[in-house]
Parts: sequence; structure tokens; C-alpha cells
Amino acid sequence: MTMQQRTEPSPAAVLIAVAVLALVLTVAFGPLGFVIGLALFALMFIGTKNRSAEPIAPARTRSRLRRLSTAGRVSIVGESHHQDAIGEIVRLATTQTPGSPDDTSVPAVAVLVPEAGNRSAVRVDLLRGDGSAVAAGYLRGEQAGEYEPLLWELAERGEVGSCPARIIVSGQRYGVHLHLGAPQLLLLDHDALGTAPTLPAEQQVAVVGESVHQHVLHRVVDGRTPVHVIAELRDSRIARGSHVGEHTLEVLLEGESIGQLTHAMGLRYSDVAQEWRDRTGRALCEAVITNEGTRGLQANLLLPR
Repeated sequence: MTMQQRTEPSPAAVLIAVAVLALVLTVAFGPLGFVIGLALFALMFIGTKNRSAEPIAPARTRSRLRRLSTAGRVSIVGESHHQDAIGEIVRLATTQTPGSPDDTSVPAVAVLVPEAGNRSAVRVDLLRGDGSAVAAGYLRGEQAGEYEPLLWELAERGEVGSCPARIIVSGQRYGVHLHLGAPQLLLLDHDALGTAPTLPAEQQVAVVGESVHQHVLHRVVDGRTPVHVIAELRDSRIARGSHVGEHTLEVLLEGESIGQLTHAMGLRYSDVAQEWRDRTGRALCEAVITNEGTRGLQANLLLPR
């Protein structure tokens, strides 16, 4: 992740430069030059100490955000060292969305930053509204080693992985967990639907009727399985079977149908999809496409429990 930061000379370099200047003044002007040089040295020393005590400004990311799978929950560590920064994100969120039902959980957006020179270290930053980021902690060591290779691949392409986060408020203390999928299915392919949020990815729900839409599925996976994609849910009617004509949800990939939910699942998720559509404009969810051999390509949606 490339950060836009101001580059300044180090305090040590400044002090060395002033010391050299003081020596030159002493040689040129004798005792008076020595006094002037000593005064300059003291002033610069105080200035560098003051600058080093200034709070670190949030860094602005210049990388493209790449949405990652939300099909999982990952706790981070090290939040105790970043309580002020996390608290700022909480205050910004509660200011922008007043009237929350409780103050124990605050949504945020996280980015995952692998650190150069720090083996198997993945820093977790939280985004502010202006696009800058503040550090909140790190992935646990064993998890960082699993996610790091993919995150470095993204970094080489000028991208940084992003996922939803939750800040847990406990009195005056803050903790953070991420909605983040497993490393092997982390990337959301064909992410042409923008940055609209997807439904919580908590359990798999089968799609039916894929057999007549294999051409669409094959075009989307392009020879690679399993593939993690974003699908859209749209109201439709059951076309065949004992519930023909009754309401269900159609599943779309890149605007084309790949099947439907069963009658029972359509009833279960119809209101959920409509509420999400009202909130965000589209009922989007994550899906995994797998190759089931003689059964062809099959799709499973990741939907709320």
C-alpha cells in the first residue's frame, strides 16, 4: 500500500547540519560566532524535539481498494496500542449516523497492509471519511502468514485489500474484528458491481436450475474453480415443479440468470433481499462456483443465517 506522506529530514541530520554551521561561524567570527552557533543549535534542537512530539497524521492511501470476501470473522491484535486512533473512527461514525440502537458495535472499513521488512506482519488500518487511514492493529501471526502472499500480489498491482470491520466498544476500550473470508477464496472475481455492500455472508444456500445456464457459468469462471463472485438477487416466479408460478428469488451473475432459490429459500430471503435493496439500491451477495464433475458447475450463495 503506497502512502502519501510528507518527507522531512531526520532530527539527527538537522542537528549535524547546525553543528557544522556553528563550527564554521566559530572559525570565521571567533567567540561571537561560537555564541551564535550555540544559540542556533539550541533552537533547532528544541524545534526537532517539538516536531517529533506532534501526533502522526493519518496517511492517505493512493492504492486502489480491492474488495475481499466477507465470508468469515477474524479478530485482530494490538488494538491497545491504537486506542486514540480507533476512538476517532468511532466518533466519526457516530457523528455521521446518530441514533444508533446501542454504542457497543460500530461499523468501519478496514484495509490490510503487508509490511515490508516485517515478515508475516499484516497491519490493519481503518479508513476515515476523507480516504486517509489510521492503524488499528495487526492480524495474528499465523493468520498473517496465510493472508500475506495474496496481499503482496495485490500490492504489486497497486491494490490493497479491503473488508468491512466492526469496532467493539467496551467502556472506554475498543476492540476490532474483520468480516473476512478464508485465504483460498478471498478475492471476489468479476467485481464489476462497484463498491455496494453485500449481504452478510454467514451460511451457504444452494442455487437450483444451473443446468440450463452452464454457458453463463462457464464464461464467468473462465476455466478456474472454485471462483468467488458477487451475485445479485431479483424477484421472480418459479418456472417449473410443484410450486410453479409462486414467488422466489432469481440469481444473476453479470446481469444474466444462473438459476433460482428453492421455494422455501425464496420465502425465507424475500423480505431480507427487499430490505437490503431498500437500504443499498441492490440485493447483492457473495457466491462460490464449484465444478461438480458430471453435474457441471454449481453455485452456492453466502447469505445471512
